[in-house]
Amino acid sequence: MDEQKNIVKEFIRLVTITFTCVILAKSVAGWFLGGEAEGVSALFDLGDTGLSYPIIFQIFIFAAINSLISILITSSAFFKKIMMLWNMIATMFACLLASSVLVIAFNWIPRDSVSSWFWFIGSFLTIFVVVSVFIVVKIKLEDSRYNDLLSDYKKRQIDEK
Repeated sequence: MDEQKNIVKEFIRLVTITFTCVILAKSVAGWFLGGEAEGVSALFDLGDTGLSYPIIFQIFIFAAINSLISILITSSAFFKKIMMLWNMIATMFACLLASSVLVIAFNWIPRDSVSSWFWFIGSFLTIFVVVSVFIVVKIKLEDSRYNDLLSDYKKRQIDEK
């Protein structure tokens, strides 16, 4: 039961983070490019004036699906047994595929605009690399902290004997 609660909490956390980051990124892009992209992409239907309600819900669906994929892959018994690098790569490809399907379904990028797709894939990969580096650094710092605590514990156990 606790594992299910943890999975639900992790899902909510991932959806919230992803949704917030996408809304912020879209807002910044809209601020700079909204007027030029108005009418080209459904994301910029309002130009540089804001986000429509349907787009906000589409971004939420996008965040939920990508978070679900991430949870499914990281909690899968098969993927728990492989290296973290391969786990991250599998997550990246699954999320890129799902994101591409959603981008087409929501008409966020014109299907025939090669440059827009290069920007999308480039942005996706850049964000993924930044997040991956953050995760690896966080894990290394936690690992170092726990190793220090373990060393201190072992020293105290030896001193007590």
